Amino acid sequence: MKLSSRHVLCFVLITGLCGPVSVGAQNASAATMNRIPIQGYNELAKMISDPAMSVTDKRYAVARLGELSKDLAAHKEIPASGLYNPILGVLTPQKNVEGHHVLREEACNVLALFARIDGSGSLVQPLGRVLKNGDEHVDVRVAAARSLGRFQNQSGQAVETLLDALNAEIKAGPNQNNIRMAGATITSLGYLGDKKAFVPLMRVLNSSFPSGTKRQAQAALESLNWKNQ
Repeated sequence: MKLSSRHVLCFVLITGLCGPVSVGAQNASAATMNRIPIQGYNELAKMISDPAMSVTDKRYAVARLGELSKDLAAHKEIPASGLYNPILGVLTPQKNVEGHHVLREEACNVLALFARIDGSGSLVQPLGRVLKNGDEHVDVRVAAARSLGRFQNQSGQAVETLLDALNAEIKAGPNQNNIRMAGATITSLGYLGDKKAFVPLMRVLNSSFPSGTKRQAQAALESLNWKNQ
């Protein structure tokens, strides 16, 4: 049975919450979000797009949409895009919103939860744009790099995206803004195990990146799959 927004809010009320039950309320809490079932995804999406909502409450809503991805298999009537499109919508920086980078970081982390779901290939390109954006906050770029390492089902596309980013950082050389991001990119390449990463990873070993980054590159090299690609 398809539940309306009214049914979703009634569900929250029945569970015995003490505070306001509307997901549009400004003081919505993580506990409130965790009681919303997958049928309430539209209400969560509305909250995320509502400029009156705080960054903290939007983070709770983004996290809940990610958690609900595990219920998609049992609810074929709900498209996966209904859950991840609102999350993609927050990846655009809003410099006038204090702390917005924290929301973007959360969005990148949560998108990894959709990596094994049909149609998730459409998430690689947006994450790649975040990763390659030199003006983006480093924490957000790191989160994007880590998420891309989870897209084994679209490993070819994810690997190319990660390699483009790593090669750009190798060319630029190490600096205070890219060492963490390069390390996350290297680690994700190790997770994906594509042998195409061999030469770029060897270049890291022969670069001026710090020893910690080189150890990450060595670990990634040892994870490459030479047989089935």
